[in-house]
Amino acid sequence: MFDQPTNDQPPAPKPKRPHPLEVPPIPEASQPTRQRGMLHIRVVKPYLTYGLIAVNVAIFITAFYIISLQQFNDLYRWGANNHREVLQGGQYHRLVTAMFLHGSSAHIIFNMLSLYFIGTTIERFFGHIRFGLIYVLGGLSGSVLSVLLNPPLVTSVGASGAVFAIFGAQYIFWHRHRKLFGETAKQQMRQLILIGGMNFAVGILSTFDLGEGAVSIDNWGHLGGLLGGLAVAWLISPNFLLEKHPTQENAFSAVDMNPLKAHYTNLILYGAGLMAVLVIGTFFARGGFR
Repeated sequence: MFDQPTNDQPPAPKPKRPHPLEVPPIPEASQPTRQRGMLHIRVVKPYLTYGLIAVNVAIFITAFYIISLQQFNDLYRWGANNHREVLQGGQYHRLVTAMFLHGSSAHIIFNMLSLYFIGTTIERFFGHIRFGLIYVLGGLSGSVLSVLLNPPLVTSVGASGAVFAIFGAQYIFWHRHRKLFGETAKQQMRQLILIGGMNFAVGILSTFDLGEGAVSIDNWGHLGGLLGGLAVAWLISPNFLLEKHPTQENAFSAVDMNPLKAHYTNLILYGAGLMAVLVIGTFFARGGFR
């Protein structure tokens, strides 16, 4: 028997899988790259924050340690925020003066520490004028909501409404720049939500035990300040856009794309809205359509 020739070829050997160290590197052009560089953001010294702290502390020291007890009582009777005195008596100056009066050492220490830690950060990025507008308009929002919604016998003092306003402005800043600052912004927003929630929880608990001479936290003033700060900061907060630095290589400049002058009309409308709410509250507090 003879073997017949065949056209079948032996199977080709399987290609050898290369060792990981033998894999050629991926060309640089096809690799995703992340450009890093120095970021330049124009900031200012927080002189207005320091000034506000100095004024509040000076008034507190004068009221508690320098003037007489009768003068102390007269000062707080004249300047504290109260539903009847403001809405029925027309003493609208109390909406502002109450923001600079405090009821105890613990009260002013807590408020001024909060103002220092939050205010110095916000003023550096926002600038003096924008920071001042948020502080004043937010504080007034807190005072207005306080006289509208608190019982007639409640008297309120303190910078808490204005402090909550810049607290809200800080949240708007980190939210608006959450992509620019990445994880840092997210952590800051989470911390702000936690701190704000704890403050309101403590404020609500303080209203449950109101014996004779008890002092509670003005939650309506805090809420009004927070809402006012969120609203005003949403309008005028800086909105940074990165551009190549004109002189430095691998460096970027943060350019504000939301100038304050673009919102003068909106700020006037906001102030007019506060006045309208106050006028309506005054109308109903004095008897409405009787």
